[in-house]
Amino acid sequence: MELYPDDLRRYSFFSSLSESSLEALAGSVSEAVFPAGSYIVREGETGDAFYFVKHGRLEVTKKTKFGPEAKLSVIVEGQGFGEMALLTCSIRSSSVRAVTDATLYKIEKAVFEDVVINEASFKYALYRKSKDHSQFDRIKTLQPFALLEPEKMHIVMEKLTEKRYAQGEDIIVQGEKGDNYYIIKSGLVAVLKKKKDENEYKQIAVLSDGEAFGEEALIRDDPRNATCRAMEDTTVLVLNKKDFSQILKGAFIENIFPEDIAIDTCLQDYVIIDARIPPEYEEEHIYGAVNIPVEDLRQKCAHFDKTKKYIAYCLNDSRGMVAAFLLKNRGFDAKCLRGGMSGWLGQVVTGSDGIHMPEKP
Repeated sequence: MELYPDDLRRYSFFSSLSESSLEALAGSVSEAVFPAGSYIVREGETGDAFYFVKHGRLEVTKKTKFGPEAKLSVIVEGQGFGEMALLTCSIRSSSVRAVTDATLYKIEKAVFEDVVINEASFKYALYRKSKDHSQFDRIKTLQPFALLEPEKMHIVMEKLTEKRYAQGEDIIVQGEKGDNYYIIKSGLVAVLKKKKDENEYKQIAVLSDGEAFGEEALIRDDPRNATCRAMEDTTVLVLNKKDFSQILKGAFIENIFPEDIAIDTCLQDYVIIDARIPPEYEEEHIYGAVNIPVEDLRQKCAHFDKTKKYIAYCLNDSRGMVAAFLLKNRGFDAKCLRGGMSGWLGQVVTGSDGIHMPEKP
């Protein structure tokens, strides 16, 4: 394999380099072939080279603290990767895997560093790119966005605003109208709730960085059913209701219709979750369904089996949609039963003849 300066100049990554730097690179580049499914670099490894793609398609992923890997981007012919670890003398911040058979050009660390030292404009462009990528990667690993398609993620990045709350300050208040969806960038948030006849709030959950809240009021178009209060100085990313509905709701709520479910084998094919409160479940529920109220699902789903498929439902659609949203953006194969109990065609279990009306917050 022999590369010439003009060959390198075709890649936008090197288009600004001087002729002498291009000649130095052309004489130092080696070629490497990777079969589909193999890793070129792994997150946590020491960076020892820069790569750019001759042929093939690659996928960039990053681990999250919530389980599923975040898909950061796709790299195709003419694009490069691996410069961040070399520029910052740090470990690889993400993994790159070949989606198809791929042929790459490889530049060793020492050669790459020489070019950076001698080319000020190239160095500046790399650091600017590094800053943009770091911000994208940081937000992409937050729980609601880990499984969002990269192209939709770029749209989300333009829509998000940042807001800070002091310790003890309420971010959302029970009973108020829901206008925004919140993702914790840093800090801790207590989820507090009180019943209609109670004066004191009870803490039902604590959320930390990367976790999100506020989706239920937006999906159900109901008032807030809990208060979320900063337990320490907290920074959140905010997505308004319109953008949430257009981008996230569509991405993470998948419906299934009763007529598309094989009644005889549904309990073998799916775990069915009744997302209502226990009194509603006890009055009437789908045979074989497990009762997990939607407010408890956020914590309990951490123990679910990701090899199984899930259907969530309520009386109609609203809480079923919230449950499906929460499960789907955590990496579960989950759908909302359209029509809920009202449209179910299979066996039901009846516990009483009364009609339960849940309390309003």
